[in-house]
Amino acid sequence: MNKASWLVDVGYVVRASDNKFRLDYVETEHFLTERCGQVRSFVFNGFDPAYGIPRGLRAFYDAMKRVGMEVRLQPMQSGAPGTNRQRRVDVDLTAHVVWQAGLPPVETLILTTGDQDFVPAVELVRERFQKKVVLFTYDANVHADLIAAANEWWLFEEHQARLAR
Repeated sequence: MNKASWLVDVGYVVRASDNKFRLDYVETEHFLTERCGQVRSFVFNGFDPAYGIPRGLRAFYDAMKRVGMEVRLQPMQSGAPGTNRQRRVDVDLTAHVVWQAGLPPVETLILTTGDQDFVPAVELVRERFQKKVVLFTYDANVHADLIAAANEWWLFEEHQARLAR
């Protein structure tokens, strides 16, 4: 049974890694397993149903599934190019945070996101479920309220030699 759950907002990783190294998700999961015990990983993102999922991104998702990560894709609100809006990804991620917190063997929830919308979920997990919440992110695009709500904040940059692709 997993002792930790890693929940990744791919949109956050893409935005925050601009001008930084690209994250190796598989190696990061191994790193987290060494630090936290058995980890179950979830990858969340949106896609434009009008255009589908680009081949490179599909290959990434398939690779994540092959190593046992659960890939959760939510349809975006379609519009003219450049006007698409992500929908339901944050809600899906939040629902999984609360679900995983309710599982007795899960001791630690590791979040890779920076959005302040996750503060209520983090507070609920800590206060009601008595679980540890770790933010594991780049040092960019992480809201101060989210940092304050978590038990710990770990930075990818501090482990770049191992976690970079």
